[in-house]
Amino acid sequence: MTEEQMDVSRVFESLSPIFWKKGRLETFKHWPFKSENHQCNPDNMARAGFYAIGGKDEPDLAECFMCCKQLDGWEPDDDPWLEHKKHQPNCQFIKLDKPEEQDLTLIELFQLVQNFYKHKMNLDFEKAVESIKRTWKDSANTIPDIYEAMKKSRKNLD
Repeated sequence: MTEEQMDVSRVFESLSPIFWKKGRLETFKHWPFKSENHQCNPDNMARAGFYAIGGKDEPDLAECFMCCKQLDGWEPDDDPWLEHKKHQPNCQFIKLDKPEEQDLTLIELFQLVQNFYKHKMNLDFEKAVESIKRTWKDSANTIPDIYEAMKKSRKNLD
């Protein structure tokens, strides 16, 4: 095995389980529509890129692994693929129009991986920026107190 092959295998090993249908399917423990008679069953939800995030409190809340679009209020006969397409037509996964992983070409798979990581890094960056802004705001609020304390200690020294 060459070094390039090792690097590729590491990329796939490090992917979140929700990148794959099997991993998404495992999240639907509390899903209200489990019957195969329902269009909105866990298998169709996972095929459409969704994984369940609501738990017992909100059992029909799902999020796309690629675009992070969250949808709830599902009905038993909703078509997850069509709902995803209607609410987030620019999702890279939906745009491929290939709900079955085995239908993806190698290039499409790598593009999905690239978009998955790009989106994740953008979200992480946005969270970091928000954290820095909060820290700066908190620090800015304490500066007047520090200044006053320094003035008092200076007066005490005089």
